[in-house]
Amino acid sequence: MTPKHRMFAKVTSTSIIRNVRLVKDNMASLEEWSDIADTALIGIFSRLSDLDRLNAACTCKNWYRLFSTSALWRWRRVKFDTASPELTAEREIKFLDKFGHCLNKLSISLGRPNFKTCMTISKAAGVYFQRMHSRNDIRLRILELEGLHMEQRWHFALSRNRLVSSLCKMIRKQKYIESIYMASARMRLVDGSRILEALAKGATGSTIKNIYMEDFFEHNVFPFRYERFVTAMSKFSSLESLNINYRYINGVMLRNMANKLNHCLKNLSLVIEGDVRGIEIPADVWTEFGERCPGAEVGIYLCTTVVRGNDLRTTFVRGIPIGHVYLTSWSRVDETESRLAALLRHLGNLYHNSMNSFAMFFEQHERIDAGLLFLLRRCRHLEDLCVQARLSADTVIEIMKLHHQNRLALKSINLTVPGLTSDDWRRIDAEKERLLTAVPDFIYVGPTEFGSSTSGSSTDSTDDVNEDVDDGGDDVIIDDDDEVFLINANNLDVEVELERDDDADNEEEGLGFILPPRDMNNNDDDNNALE
Repeated sequence: MTPKHRMFAKVTSTSIIRNVRLVKDNMASLEEWSDIADTALIGIFSRLSDLDRLNAACTCKNWYRLFSTSALWRWRRVKFDTASPELTAEREIKFLDKFGHCLNKLSISLGRPNFKTCMTISKAAGVYFQRMHSRNDIRLRILELEGLHMEQRWHFALSRNRLVSSLCKMIRKQKYIESIYMASARMRLVDGSRILEALAKGATGSTIKNIYMEDFFEHNVFPFRYERFVTAMSKFSSLESLNINYRYINGVMLRNMANKLNHCLKNLSLVIEGDVRGIEIPADVWTEFGERCPGAEVGIYLCTTVVRGNDLRTTFVRGIPIGHVYLTSWSRVDETESRLAALLRHLGNLYHNSMNSFAMFFEQHERIDAGLLFLLRRCRHLEDLCVQARLSADTVIEIMKLHHQNRLALKSINLTVPGLTSDDWRRIDAEKERLLTAVPDFIYVGPTEFGSSTSGSSTDSTDDVNEDVDDGGDDVIIDDDDEVFLINANNLDVEVELERDDDADNEEEGLGFILPPRDMNNNDDDNNALE
């Protein structure tokens, strides 16, 4: 092994050893590294940090060739929250010069600036955006602005205006953006409207298909009263999905969307995160929207705790083409919790023909068994059910019976029910295998908290699952301390998640940039790249 090979093996051994094992298991008949397909090696490279990729390129001529593969440089995350944002800008500009033509997805993070670093970060980001604006070969498809929180962290007007101006200038130059993520930006009304104008007035006004702008503006503002915002939102002509706060829109904006996007809009997700009394959208407007946009589906996300003291049914008026409802609450009990049962009955009465997905997550609440069963009996088209709440064992068994009797069309079910006794779970387990075998997708009915590794949804449990799944592809029951869940082996999708070093960016700062080695007159045999 040459010194270069030893250096690379030492630096990247912990990063790729798991991938190498996977490759060896699937390609056991191969004798040399050169026999491994490029796709497998590129898969390994894609999970390495920039520093490790550089060292990999120094190993042999074949790996140097793979270093310049466009697929490795499609996504870039730029963080300006380091101690030296100027160095970050310099390094990322060099990346643009070398691989900018490969870039499809860009994520921008500005960290947590304070009064000492606010100006420095805004200048560094401005230089970076200026370089992006000056290049004609960058074709971004996805742009992410990661939790900017401008309301909390950018109190200095000069730095904030410099940052927004340079960002708008860069956005106007883009011609191919299809998705933009701006959730939790918390911008001032003027600044946010400027960014939307930059998106709408340029070529991206006809290319953007997905906009995610939950909590895009500051608290306690109503953007639909601002003409610049309304005008900018009316310019998008190809929107398929819009995720937005309920209090950002009104009847006029909804009519504009129905007229402009009647053939392309597929999903409208509304987040109700505060008091919306007095700005509810009337039922006749929703009915008109549903008629003009027959392919559009509305999803509503409601945190019941933040509308304390109000009727939870206020915004759920007749005529909304609701497809998905997501209800959640904070852990404490308040007076809104006593109205959950009435809300569930209200949803079942109004949206039984359109609702196909329902999810609710509560910890402390009144008994809602009767209300939930009423909703399920009414909503015969429900396909996805996810509930984390305190229910009786009889209610859990009744839900499974409804599906077994073809009164529900469930394709996936997840019931997380704390507080039941062991006798209750024995009753449920006795009925589960018989009643739920027809559900084709993921099934979980158990007492643990949602999202735990025992629920089968975490990659931490994939090794145990693989050991129990037989080759016949039949349904397999896995037991663990009275927690039973059913997995369909034919639909099992096992993912291997690599352990990434969170400090990888800090290691790369000393590189200046990840340029390939200058001297590639390496006569080493590619077959001996690694011993």
